[in-house]
Amino acid sequence: MNQKHERFPSALEAFFLIVFLLGIEMLLNMLVHDSMAWTGIGMDEVDGVIMVLSNAALFTAVLQYKGMSYGELFHSSTGTSPARLLLLLVPVILLVPGLELSLNFLGGLLEEWQPVPAGQQRIFDEMMSNGVHSFIVACLVAPVLEEMLFRGVVLRSFLQQYSRWLAILGSACLFGLAHMNIYQFLCASVVGVVCAWLYEKTRSLWPGIVLHASSNGVAIYAYRWGTLRGVSTTWQPSATLCVAALISTSLGIYLLRRMLVSVNATAL
Repeated sequence: MNQKHERFPSALEAFFLIVFLLGIEMLLNMLVHDSMAWTGIGMDEVDGVIMVLSNAALFTAVLQYKGMSYGELFHSSTGTSPARLLLLLVPVILLVPGLELSLNFLGGLLEEWQPVPAGQQRIFDEMMSNGVHSFIVACLVAPVLEEMLFRGVVLRSFLQQYSRWLAILGSACLFGLAHMNIYQFLCASVVGVVCAWLYEKTRSLWPGIVLHASSNGVAIYAYRWGTLRGVSTTWQPSATLCVAALISTSLGIYLLRRMLVSVNATAL
């Protein structure tokens, strides 16, 4: 398939794509809400389905317009074998402990400056407290769909139009804005920068999907750890855990740099 419209979307077009996606999700949410009384289906049971259906509608239109297949969207590099890509995921996972410590620290500073409103906190609690359902949506559905949109479509186009770091930062900020609250904006933007950097280096969505899913999984575990002990929903790592995270992340950065040099040398 020959790709068309490589520069779609621009920054403004990407913004409206996200608005369009949120509009579809809102419409489907309204339809489900109106049918709850006679179907007995709860919103927490279908939000993952709504996300999949909304993104499917958007991706079908965008990929058709750009003349791309899903295979090209997920992995546009011709120089990386599946085995090499699989090995690359090891240092990516090693980055997660340090990343989560950083997000925890930044989130704590933000909450000290601007405490989370009670209504917003209830939304966060509901997102985190649905057991297996929360895990499936946050660690499987959301990472795949969000990486497809923000890295596979938006960042891929931005790299054709803007400087490398402007493309990375711009796509990450749009990713943060799509979460529609300042608390998730900060953390999502940081994760978005790392995922965008990984995509720019590998031209594959899989490293970002793995990092994104792992980060969400740690966040859910930290929330459960706090609530089960009745202390705080904020992760409070021990000194030992901080040291272990620092070692893990340092090793991950070292291995990632070495492996990416090797990958780029083979015309990734």
